[in-house]
Amino acid sequence: MSSPELADKICSRSELAGRIAALPKPLVFTNGVFDVLHRGHVQYLHAARQLGGSLVLGLNSDVSARLLGKGPDRPLNRADDRAMVLAALASVSLVTFFDERTPVSLIRVVRPDVYVKGGDYDMERLEETKVVREWGGQALAIPFVDGYSTTSLVQRIRAGRVLRKAAFLDRDGVINLDRAYVHRWEDFEFVPGAVDAMRRLAEAGYALVVVTNQSGIARGMYTETQYQTLTQHLREHLVAQGVPLAGVYHCPHHPSGKVFEFARDCDCRKPAPGLILRAAKELGLSLPDSLLVGDKPSDIHAARAAGVGKAYIVDSDNAESGQDATVAADGHYRDLQRCVSAVLDA
Repeated sequence: MSSPELADKICSRSELAGRIAALPKPLVFTNGVFDVLHRGHVQYLHAARQLGGSLVLGLNSDVSARLLGKGPDRPLNRADDRAMVLAALASVSLVTFFDERTPVSLIRVVRPDVYVKGGDYDMERLEETKVVREWGGQALAIPFVDGYSTTSLVQRIRAGRVLRKAAFLDRDGVINLDRAYVHRWEDFEFVPGAVDAMRRLAEAGYALVVVTNQSGIARGMYTETQYQTLTQHLREHLVAQGVPLAGVYHCPHHPSGKVFEFARDCDCRKPAPGLILRAAKELGLSLPDSLLVGDKPSDIHAARAAGVGKAYIVDSDNAESGQDATVAADGHYRDLQRCVSAVLDA
């Protein structure tokens, strides 16, 4: 049975204002998923508490955690379980939740004197920093303890399993018709034959992984939530067709984006290999045994940089579609269906 003392340190958003008023000041705030609590987390939260009289922790809800793209099976622990573990720490004064991708709206409710994040963040680029400074608050970075992370723990646990091959698929132009920044399910139209091709790949033993640039998020054309809603519809539709996706990985960034949070260079926007490498680590994939199908040279560049065994290009309506003299694909086909037939029937 839950300890009343621990449960008392966990509160809903509606209770937050009253609970905060009773806490000793200055008020320190931090946030995170804290999926598998480890020594690095404990030392980080202890250091955060030393900066003030109380530490309020904003915990990503399960929905929010999935928006971060850590993998289809993350978080490993439910939000209420994570909250209970965190409430047991003496350094944590109060735990609450947020459903959004970032805690900006929650910070406006808490109005902390000090906002804290891990040392791997550039505080000057965070929207949270700008918000907390509106009332004279500080934004500080605390270094993490080297060698400790939830992702590395998960990777070590999964290291013992046999790596599987994957089919990395670009989305717009390969799976669906590229109609420029598609972000509503009612506007999503499959490329003819694409679903059957994906089913054949799955039946041939390939884990299906979508890797897609979504710069429309950075450009302010649609939100992260709208993207995730469409992705959920896509997953459900494909499962009903007997085509399960092992993972969907997206890059929301663009260096000239209008949305501050996403306006930056990154290692996940293709032609960078970040999406593919992250998927391989989180899903236990053998890159040399895998293949990629894209419709632009940037897809092929990403596959080569990541070490994917074969990379194929297909035609689409995108102006950037087609071959590139600087990087040759292993095959050029009209669409995904013809590509898959050529690969599997060879």
